[in-house]
Amino acid sequence: MIIKFNLIPKEKLEIEIREKPPVFFKIYSAIFLFFIITMASLIYNIQTKIHSLDKEKKNKELILNNYKNIAKKVKSMEKENEEVKKRIETIIALKDTQGKNLRYLAEIMANTIQNQLIFSSLKLENAKASIKGLGLEMDFLAMYMQNLEQKKDIIKSVNLKNAQQKIVSDLKLVEFELEVLF
Repeated sequence: MIIKFNLIPKEKLEIEIREKPPVFFKIYSAIFLFFIITMASLIYNIQTKIHSLDKEKKNKELILNNYKNIAKKVKSMEKENEEVKKRIETIIALKDTQGKNLRYLAEIMANTIQNQLIFSSLKLENAKASIKGLGLEMDFLAMYMQNLEQKKDIIKSVNLKNAQQKIVSDLKLVEFELEVLF
């Protein structure tokens, strides 16, 4: 085997090959970079919107809870208001009826003829009075009934239920029973 070495330099022919920059790579890399930046900005934007919407949701939930509490308080106050109205109406009704019985009694007693009529029993219920007693004569009883009937603003009617002559200690007395409607 023989090895040959050529020690004379040879001229080399060099052909220039111009390399075109890879346009394809540059365009796609620019599009890819634009796409990545756009996606990153969209994700950041979406995340900030989500964060702001979460804050807004929490604030609105707090406001809603406050309104619910206020609504509960308003309902309880309305119930309390109704109870107070009922109490006031009851007090007014009691106050109106409180004086009525006293006025009725005052009218019954004011129209008696002194030393001529004696009441043995007087019952006063709602708008009705029952009177039992003794009188010296029927005339005094008739005058008493007429006096009561003249008070039309308070007394509606006076009814004689019973009247009998009775002798007590050598005196002729009239035992009577009246019903007075107010």
